[in-house]
Amino acid sequence: MENTKPFLQQLFSEAVSACKPAACLPRYLHQVEAKHGVCVIGAGKAAAEMAAVVHQYFGDACFGAVVTRYGYEQVGDTGRIRVLTASHPTPDENSLLAAKTLLQLVKDNPPHIPILFLISGGGSSLMSLPVEAVSFTQKQQLNRFLLRSGANVAEINTVRKQLSQIKGGKLAKAAVAPHLSLIISDVVGDNPADIASGPTISDGKSKADALAILEKYHWPVLPEVAAFLKQPDVSDSDNSASAAHYSIVANAQTAIDAAIAKAQQAGWRCEVLGYDLQGEASSVAKQHATLALGYQQRAERVLLFSGGELTVTVSGEAGHGGPNQEYLLALAQALNAAPGISALACDTDGVDGSQDVAGAFIDAQTLQRAAAAKLDLQTELNAHNSYHFFHTIGDLIITGPTNTNVNDFRVIMIE
Repeated sequence: MENTKPFLQQLFSEAVSACKPAACLPRYLHQVEAKHGVCVIGAGKAAAEMAAVVHQYFGDACFGAVVTRYGYEQVGDTGRIRVLTASHPTPDENSLLAAKTLLQLVKDNPPHIPILFLISGGGSSLMSLPVEAVSFTQKQQLNRFLLRSGANVAEINTVRKQLSQIKGGKLAKAAVAPHLSLIISDVVGDNPADIASGPTISDGKSKADALAILEKYHWPVLPEVAAFLKQPDVSDSDNSASAAHYSIVANAQTAIDAAIAKAQQAGWRCEVLGYDLQGEASSVAKQHATLALGYQQRAERVLLFSGGELTVTVSGEAGHGGPNQEYLLALAQALNAAPGISALACDTDGVDGSQDVAGAFIDAQTLQRAAAAKLDLQTELNAHNSYHFFHTIGDLIITGPTNTNVNDFRVIMIE
């Protein structure tokens, strides 16, 4: 089994490559009429590389600005498209500055120059402009709570949109020119209104919906936020943002299907457990362990793929880690060193949770390596300290910025 880890890493690399802007974006750019130029506005972890691809296609006819995560800006020539940087997953002052800059560019763009919106995961944090009734500090506090609450991405985005001047279709609504959104999806179901909190697509949700989500997860009540969300919604007859033209240019299925094609070339039978799985990471891991052990007992040689977005519910203080690392920790425990089974789980953006690592790897010797390092798996799992576990035994997967984001990639190998 010594070649297992490199092979699974190759599959992950193939999945990521298929979703990079250079691979998935060019075939959609003919939809933009660039006779008088193109205003490019973007936000997300893939935004800078998307801008570079657009510049390569349109040259100096395109101009504008995009915002991406710190460290994700080194992508090559973006021409007249400025690349701004800000914090993820918690907004900072540069997130506020970026939101104001992008909104002003949209407002100032004349009606005869089309706007091309480049949207990818992470945009919610990278451009943050709260409603006037809520301070930026309060928005940051609420964001930190939501990320640790166990709320899914759709619920988090519902809250963000109601408290934003830019999300929920409001960025596109500020435009007087025709516009197209090209979107790399990092949300289960690929609803464009959820990706980066839908800056160009409205979703019809209300303040009451947002308040109900906060109450569901027992939020630390912020009086100004509560007061704003209890106000009646303003009726809006202009629904142009929801009718905007858009294309999903890459998603979890794009990634997994590319990896499957690679695996099949190597002679593997492949099965997909789901492109869009959700749930608590440790619970999903136990289900997948049961399936894997079943295949092993039947002496079947197979790769089991899955995507989607798992969550980790944290109560009180917790260690460092992420959903993919926690999934693998729970999977290793449930497999209990079963021979012939290994697995890799990574986030396609190169960042799984609180550390800049993509994910990790396990095999039949994981528990042996942990014992040699005097690690107790159950203790680390209880503390949500998966990063420490895999760092100590040397099984983290580190890619650096991938400049794309289609969420989780998981593969279990049964030999």
